[in-house]
Amino acid sequence: MGELAGSRFRMLRQEREAEILRLLAGADGGARRVAELSRALGVSQMTIRRDLEELERRGLVRRVHGGAMQVNGALLFERSFSERGQEAFREKVAIGRAAAALVRDGAVCILDAGTTTLQVARHINARNVIAVTNALPVAMELAAHEGISAILLGGNLKGRELCTVGPMVTDALAKMTADVLFLSTMGVSLERGLTEADIREAEVKRWMIAAARKVVLVADSSKFGAAFFVQTVPLEKVDVFICDSGLPEPARHALSALGIELVIASPEGSEQPCSGSN
Repeated sequence: MGELAGSRFRMLRQEREAEILRLLAGADGGARRVAELSRALGVSQMTIRRDLEELERRGLVRRVHGGAMQVNGALLFERSFSERGQEAFREKVAIGRAAAALVRDGAVCILDAGTTTLQVARHINARNVIAVTNALPVAMELAAHEGISAILLGGNLKGRELCTVGPMVTDALAKMTADVLFLSTMGVSLERGLTEADIREAEVKRWMIAAARKVVLVADSSKFGAAFFVQTVPLEKVDVFICDSGLPEPARHALSALGIELVIASPEGSEQPCSGSN
C-alpha cells in the first residue's frame, strides 16, 4: 500500500509540473506569480515553490521575484513526427530491420508510436502476424502487409505526433497479451531509465509493457544519456535493447550488467549481439 501511495503522489506531482509548464508557456511574457499558480492548481504556495525549484533544477523554468518564467528555447513541447523522422535515418532503418527479424510467423506484437518503430513495421516479413499500435503512420505501414492483421488503438489523437493516448488506449491494452513489444523512447539513461516529455504517452507505454511477454527497446544512440520530463519505467523492464554502433562502450557494459540483451544494428545488416543474460 505504501509503494502504491508513493507512486500516486509522484504522478500527482508530475501532473502539477506539466500544468505549471503549460500555464507559463501561455502567460504574457512567459511569467506567472506563485500565488496565481497556487490558485490555478489548488495547492499551497509552498508546494508550488517546491515544484518550481525542481523545474528550475532541470532547466525548464527560471524563478523570478514572486514567481517564475519559462526558459527561452526550453523543450516544453514535442516536435512533430515528420520533424523527427529524418534524424539518424540510416541508424533507425538498421535498428528497424534488426528488430523486425525477431517477429515470428503467428506472433502477436505491439508497436509503440515512434519513427524507429515505423522502421520496424516496414521490415516485418513474418506471416499471420497480429500487430497492435497507437500510431497512425505505423498502422498505415502495417496495413500494407498482406500477412499482417493491423489493430489501431483508438483514443485522444495527438496531432503533431500522430498517435493516440488516454484511457481508451490504456483500457484496450489492459485486455491484451502480446508476444513482443517494440518500444521507442525520447530518452534513455542509466539513472532515470526510459523517459518521455508527455505523461500521457508514458502511461500508454507502461500499459504496453505490462501486456508484453518480451520488451524490445529500439532507440538510436543519440537517445542515450538524455532524460526528459517523466519516467516511463526503469531500465530493468527492458529485455532487449537494439541500438547502433554509436552507443558508448561503458554504456554497453552497464546495460549488460543489468541483464539486458544488447544488439548493435549495422547499416549493412550484420547485427552484432553483445553479452547479456537474456
